[in-house]
Amino acid sequence: MSKPRSVGSFESLASTLASVVPVLGLCILPATLGGCKDKQLKGAAAEVQPHKIKVTMPTVPSFEVPKPHADGSHTVKEMRVMGKRYLKEQVSIKGYVVFAYDCATAIRQPGESDEAVAKRIEEDPTQCRRPVFYLGDTPDTPVERSVWVVEVPREMTKLEKKNLTKEEVERWPAVPPYKVGDEVVATGAWSLASPRGESNTDGLLVYQGLKNLTQGWEAPALLEVGQTEIRPPAH
Repeated sequence: MSKPRSVGSFESLASTLASVVPVLGLCILPATLGGCKDKQLKGAAAEVQPHKIKVTMPTVPSFEVPKPHADGSHTVKEMRVMGKRYLKEQVSIKGYVVFAYDCATAIRQPGESDEAVAKRIEEDPTQCRRPVFYLGDTPDTPVERSVWVVEVPREMTKLEKKNLTKEEVERWPAVPPYKVGDEVVATGAWSLASPRGESNTDGLLVYQGLKNLTQGWEAPALLEVGQTEIRPPAH
């Protein structure tokens, strides 16, 4: 003999039937009333919908180790990336002049004429720093991505021409012609600092010679080790 159901069980069953019957009634209505639509049985739509936007990923940059040119000279990028292996060695770097120091431009006062600037420089050449220029792999290379060439020979002052001996004047280092945009091959000692105090933790080239490919000019042969070299004053 089965046990009678408790009042609570009947109340729970009645509540369930009350919630289901209306829906079933809608679904068994005559076809002319349409019955249950599919959308009536679906839940709420997802808030995040799929999209058809095509995402283009950026090209992976090349990390190839820079290589020297066919003539044996180095690229600017190679020296900036792998310069430490060439410290204290003589190297040649091929590139374009992207900046060249010009004393007259550097010290010119507003409205000052070329003649006035030249006179000031002649009277006090210590106003000028020693010539330097920067090399890049392309003519539009930013200075911050270039190589610094320092201790470039300069012209003698009138006082130096007067006081130096004839031999010293003849042995004065050849002053290389160059301007922004010229393609050149600069030769020198790769270092972190120059004898006259220029320094760069990324490395710099202490000038020893230059071949200007654009102007068709090449510095005379470098002095052999042991020969006396006449060096211009520091300024």
